Amino acid sequence: MLYRTEGIVLKSIEYEEADKIVTIYSKNFGKIQAIAKGVRKTKSKFGSSLEILTYAIFLIYKGRNVDIISQTEILESFFSTSREVLKFALAANCVEIVNKLTEEREINIGLFNLLKEVLHYLKKTNDPKLLTLSFRWQVMSILGYKPSLHHCCRCDKTINDQKEMYFNIKEGGVICNNCISKNKEGCIQISLYFLKLSRKLLITPLSVISKATIPDIRIKELEKITNLFLTYYSEKRFKTETFLKSLKKD
Repeated sequence: MLYRTEGIVLKSIEYEEADKIVTIYSKNFGKIQAIAKGVRKTKSKFGSSLEILTYAIFLIYKGRNVDIISQTEILESFFSTSREVLKFALAANCVEIVNKLTEEREINIGLFNLLKEVLHYLKKTNDPKLLTLSFRWQVMSILGYKPSLHHCCRCDKTINDQKEMYFNIKEGGVICNNCISKNKEGCIQISLYFLKLSRKLLITPLSVISKATIPDIRIKELEKITNLFLTYYSEKRFKTETFLKSLKKD
């Protein structure tokens, strides 16, 4: 049986002499693993369509033990060259997050569209860190880990603008001053700017965020909380983070 779907290549690894095993996040079937026969031969019909970060239409044969990629048609190659190293590394991080946080064959069209959008706008944005941090918050929200940013995690009281604001990763959001006065354990002090920004990032389309920029000091605070939140709830470590950290040192 043949099936057809749009998809984005999350991972591509060499297999035997001339084949590749490709992990695709598809619109209609969720995450798929399939083999491409003879793809590493000089005259392969697949060209660059099975490289990481490629958005394409895939025609796939449903095999007994493993699916086989029959044909491909590139719709958009997000980073055919890696001249912009930071953007390429951030794009690779986005696909690694989706790969590690999803199970095979679990359909999530919202997540597929979000991944496609972040890769598309990453090529154009002037603030790639802001865009990809926004992507992380929205991924966690789609997967059921939306932080509580309007009500206290402990007492459910509405959070108003306060001089001192606190965020608790394990409890999943902001803590009001009354609850903080009783117990500050595990709480991180945050700025009012961070609270207002994170509220906006969760509901603003990436197309809009891609046109915005924020000061470096604000990016650092956002990055710190985002990474702690993602690591805690995903229970994953991401290999691309090591490369991103090495870029900061250069």
